[in-house]
Amino acid sequence: MNESLRFDAREKAELAERGFVLRAGVFETRELRAMSDACEAVVKRLLTEKRRTKHALGSYMFELQPELQTIVKWEPSDPELVQGFELFAHLSDELNRWALDPRFVEPCKDLVGEEDIRLFTEKLNLKRAHSGGAIILHQDFPYWTGVTKAAARVATAMVFLDDATVENGCLEVVPGSHREGLQTLRALEGLAGMEIDPAKYDHSRLVPVPVRAGAVIFFGPFLVHRSLPNRAGADRRALLFSYQPPGYPHLREVTMKPRPPAERAG
Repeated sequence: MNESLRFDAREKAELAERGFVLRAGVFETRELRAMSDACEAVVKRLLTEKRRTKHALGSYMFELQPELQTIVKWEPSDPELVQGFELFAHLSDELNRWALDPRFVEPCKDLVGEEDIRLFTEKLNLKRAHSGGAIILHQDFPYWTGVTKAAARVATAMVFLDDATVENGCLEVVPGSHREGLQTLRALEGLAGMEIDPAKYDHSRLVPVPVRAGAVIFFGPFLVHRSLPNRAGADRRALLFSYQPPGYPHLREVTMKPRPPAERAG
């Protein structure tokens, strides 16, 4: 069964040419509902936690929640509205089980180039109806190169929990950009310096990828992509699991190192 989930010859050719593979109808409505409910349960839990300082970094606003060992992304235009969060498999047994689902893992083995791969990070992108903001033009590699030596081999499986349309901010990609290496980044410090410089990129190359809920797109760390704001009347949610070769730490182990007891007590 698992062998049948690997990329076939046509998909391997698409991956080499375009830098991504799109599979429709991977997950059924019942499964999507279970994933969505688990994600929304984590959102609810995050909102009940003690608020920490929110930091504007680049185009985004982040909040580190050390008690839960996760990172919350807030809408810059509405700092009380969650735009997404990263590092949560440890907070939800159900989401951790989904991260191990062979429909994600088996195809990613072909992207990573290993028969044994490990979860590197997990993320939920939330675009609430009429309010969800943009995900800026970027590649994943710049964000990961400082936290894993396997950054160039990380593979991502992105499942759409809702229908994604141009109106509600579907994913947009640049086919073939994975072959071009690192793009020109903004001349700024911190996370802002990891975004592609919009003044030096040809946006006409972007292609929207509208899909039905249940579709999964697989891609590597150099594919250029973005998504625009949600102007529609329904949410657009997407769950992402990223995998790397064995022998490297999960992102949470790198970014959420335990604080000394004296610091925690303070």
